[in-house]
Amino acid sequence: MRTTFLILILITLFSGLNAQDNAKLYGRVTDFEGNPIDSVSIRLKNKQFENLYETLTDKDGRFSLLVKMDNYYCLYAIKLSDYKKTKLEYWAWNVPIFNDLEINPQYNNMEVYGVNAFEPQVTPHETYRIYFRPMSLKKGNGISVEKGDTLNIAPETITPNELDIKINGVAADIVGINKITEYARGNYLYGYDIQVLKPKNKPEAIKNSESVKGFDKISIILRSKETGEIGKGEAFVKRIEK
Repeated sequence: MRTTFLILILITLFSGLNAQDNAKLYGRVTDFEGNPIDSVSIRLKNKQFENLYETLTDKDGRFSLLVKMDNYYCLYAIKLSDYKKTKLEYWAWNVPIFNDLEINPQYNNMEVYGVNAFEPQVTPHETYRIYFRPMSLKKGNGISVEKGDTLNIAPETITPNELDIKINGVAADIVGINKITEYARGNYLYGYDIQVLKPKNKPEAIKNSESVKGFDKISIILRSKETGEIGKGEAFVKRIEK
């Protein structure tokens, strides 16, 4: 009897330790009018793009995953039945899950892919440079290129009025936009380098910055006037504390 009791205590203790190593990733997938999208595959990946965790959204667009606490390479959302027909994909990068984390993907027919950001090494450290590669479903449909050619599926230009960039949920002022050629998988594509001012002095930005402690969450929504398409991409950037 005493042995059984000790075993039960040990099982309880180990269960508690394992629970402390996990956190909940959850959210809701919608279109840009707020309508839920069901049956979207949510995949948490490593740098080799292997799926570590996967689930589907329910009829209300909601999902939830219990995952090991870690920094994950990316989160990927796709509804396979819509892919390359009416929608492309949503991506979030450098996803730090060390506490319960809410991510709410939105996506449509403009993919905002490969979001990266860094802080330029110049005082007073007031900006981020953000890079992403926009990919249009409309421009990409039926296109083919030879190896070494340029795959022209990005908007020809992007203006500040077409971008909604938020840091920790607060609008960031755009101070520069540069179009860049990127080499990838034997071809060239167009990306954009956007420089923004950090909204760090706004009270709501200071409050929201602790939502993911030690990281800034950068969200980009692109509404292309050229193609009439819309897309969203996000990334987490480790904050350099001063």
